[in-house]
Amino acid sequence: MAGNFKVLIAGGSLVGLTLAISLEHAGIDYELFEKGDFAPQMGASIGFYPQSNQLMDQLGVWAEIEKGVIPLRARYHFDENGYCMEASIALQYLQHLKYPTIFMERSEMLRILHDHIADPRKLHSQSPVVAYEETPGGITVTTADGQKFQESILIGADGIHSRVRQLMAYKIRPTDVALAEGIEQSFASEYKCLFAVSRNDPAAPFLPDGIVHNAYHQNHSAITATGVPGLVFWFFFVKVPSTRTPNCPRFTEADADAVAHEYGHVAPGPGYTIRDLWTARVKGSLVSLEEGIVSQWSHGRVLLLGDAAHKVTPNAGFGGNLALEGVAHLTNALVALLQDCGPSTAPEGEQLGTLFAEFDRSHRPRATAVLGLSAKITRYEAQATGFLRFAARYLSPMIPDRWKAALFARFASGAPRLEFLPVKTAAAVATACVGRSVRGQDKGTGRVWLAAGLVGVVAAVGLATFRR
Repeated sequence: MAGNFKVLIAGGSLVGLTLAISLEHAGIDYELFEKGDFAPQMGASIGFYPQSNQLMDQLGVWAEIEKGVIPLRARYHFDENGYCMEASIALQYLQHLKYPTIFMERSEMLRILHDHIADPRKLHSQSPVVAYEETPGGITVTTADGQKFQESILIGADGIHSRVRQLMAYKIRPTDVALAEGIEQSFASEYKCLFAVSRNDPAAPFLPDGIVHNAYHQNHSAITATGVPGLVFWFFFVKVPSTRTPNCPRFTEADADAVAHEYGHVAPGPGYTIRDLWTARVKGSLVSLEEGIVSQWSHGRVLLLGDAAHKVTPNAGFGGNLALEGVAHLTNALVALLQDCGPSTAPEGEQLGTLFAEFDRSHRPRATAVLGLSAKITRYEAQATGFLRFAARYLSPMIPDRWKAALFARFASGAPRLEFLPVKTAAAVATACVGRSVRGQDKGTGRVWLAAGLVGVVAAVGLATFRR
């Protein structure tokens, strides 16, 4: 699209790889730098809602994803005594969204994305960006091995502990100390999470395929989900004293074992405990749950994207989906700018400022809404107040599943598509996805990931989030 315009991407996880594939489809050149290996066996799981799967379909990735997942179809909510407060059948009202809600291993998602890169020579593993300098005609990044790359813009897609964000704050500090400190301290943490992938023995499974369990306890909660044959993905959340970046704690394997031991008796669902899941784990970690939004996402030729710009708690499953929305918003804005400039002229100065401002205008309201909603759902599940406890037990179960599905569909409709790529026809997608989602289900059973909890919070707290 623009032969003399090239994007440098720091970070090769979900956001960086998806952005790279999007740029390839748009005909925009790039180089991507990852501090470790691609598709590492780190992290646990990733969940995608229908709107994200539609975007993956636009990029030609969905067909491979779909082969290995079992759409989530039912969800059950339990109190601290094991009583099932609510079961839902909302998914049958979401078929018009055409794509299912899924959960899968994060490493497998990264492998699929990596395999769909058209030119692997543009991917640089073991090459973290350690410095950058702006020049009159572009920006030069330096990697850990001393290599330098000079191109048009730098995208910091390097996660919650973003090196690019740190460098950007350092560049801002001489002229605006308060802004620099605000960027460095953008995220607070009030919960920690023990997350893992465990074996789900088909002969004696913790829970059947396509099922989600939620356990609501005061100051801690749990989620388990089975979206891939033979595996269960789970999260255990614990309230902790509040901290703020860069001072949020980092935990060790011994810390994770201690949490699993302390709360081992907790039952996320009927017939199994945290101790059982931890004993059967394939991998797992204990992390701080940072949440917040950086006040300024760009400076000069640098833009933050994904968790480097905004981080939400994972209870609602919106974090990865929000990151993909950011990729779509940015790529759409970049394509529009380069089309206006023409193939022989690279955008400069004021035009890049307009690009980044357009990204902020389109994406920040969505990020702000998702941050607020995710925070409230985390506290709803951890029963932070007596009113939220009442809402979980009495308000949410009273709301019809059709209403819950309609509310979620309204939210999903606000997600961006890649405007320069076609969207598959409804008939083709419905045939592929709806048929798969009903195989093996009991008649009348269905569920959208977190819809009941979402609506319970909305109804109880009176949020107007989905009006945005």
